[in-house]
Amino acid sequence: MKLTSDEIFYLNALDSVSGVNARDCVVEENVVAFLVKKAELGKAIGRNASTVKKLGKKLRKNVEIFEYCDTVEQFIKKALYNIKIEEIRLLERNGKKYAVLSLDPENKRKLLNSLPRIKRIKAFSKRDYKVEDVRTR
Repeated sequence: MKLTSDEIFYLNALDSVSGVNARDCVVEENVVAFLVKKAELGKAIGRNASTVKKLGKKLRKNVEIFEYCDTVEQFIKKALYNIKIEEIRLLERNGKKYAVLSLDPENKRKLLNSLPRIKRIKAFSKRDYKVEDVRTR
């Protein structure tokens, strides 16, 4: 995985504020999302989200922290903690992996209301778990 100079800047900013080495980050217009190991998640967020707030002020962007998991299924479930996912299936077509989420209509509506967050989850899935796309059914 190659990181841009902006991404390296933001990873170093997280390290300087919290002392946490993130695995990856996704930079968007007004949001920076970090992927952090489970053991360092609490330290990255801080008590009462103090670290996230301090970093957000320093960078002048909203900050999101995601937990790195061993499998893409665990990562998606934890990243979408407020949405009840019935099933996550991994499919492979033409040599590319896809994650398909099974949701009931109410949870699908919740998911659609958080599209920017899904975009970041897709980016982490592609870069860190080699899953081309995350889709719903």
